[in-house]
Amino acid sequence: MTGTAGPDGSEGGRPGVGTLVRQGLIVLVGVILATVMVILGIWQMGRFETQRTNSAQSRIGQPVVVWSGTGSHAGSAASNYGRRVQVTGRFVSSTQLLVGTSYPLRVVTGLTMASGETIPVVRGVVDRGQPVPTAPSGTVTVTGVLLASEAQPDATTVPAPIRAEPALRLEVLAQTWPEPLVPGSLTLLRADAVKEGLTPAEPKVPETDGGDRNRGYALQWWAFAAFALGMSIVFARAAGRSRKG
Repeated sequence: MTGTAGPDGSEGGRPGVGTLVRQGLIVLVGVILATVMVILGIWQMGRFETQRTNSAQSRIGQPVVVWSGTGSHAGSAASNYGRRVQVTGRFVSSTQLLVGTSYPLRVVTGLTMASGETIPVVRGVVDRGQPVPTAPSGTVTVTGVLLASEAQPDATTVPAPIRAEPALRLEVLAQTWPEPLVPGSLTLLRADAVKEGLTPAEPKVPETDGGDRNRGYALQWWAFAAFALGMSIVFARAAGRSRKG
């Protein structure tokens, strides 16, 4: 014997076709909204990455800054981070060390300019077992990308044939290097690195301002997507209960 169907087509305690359709439409709307918000979050993150890349390339592409023998390098370092800088001086071989937490490691040597200031120069990279070339003698002129001091990484450095540090931190170098130190380091461009018999190092250009903000916007869109999907399920269940009542 069959039960009596309700006004929405339900039979007994089971939801009818009409209720199921309404629930499905509610969930479908939630899925569509969540999908749109996820796409917006991905777009926001992609937009940030594009802006950061374009900004970094724009700074590197600006005219080369030439530091002469004056003592103004320390004062102008911060304003020139990410730009190409040309310096002239003599490498101090006793300062040479390797930097990194895994191979290939960066070869860093201090270069003292006519002003008396010393700047760490990333001359290139070496792989495990590869000999570390000594720095050129005499007065040299090199060009590279100027970067700020690095943060201390969680990992430690690997065994190396000479002194090694996990990161290029100026406060660590200042303990043993000639002073004053320029508050920045120079990563040689490809031509200068190859000239010294080294594989060029990739400049670790810092993120541009607004990175955290843009990532926050993307995460907000994804949070909204989860909320929309969750609320659509809640509303769909509520629609089923109201029809039963």
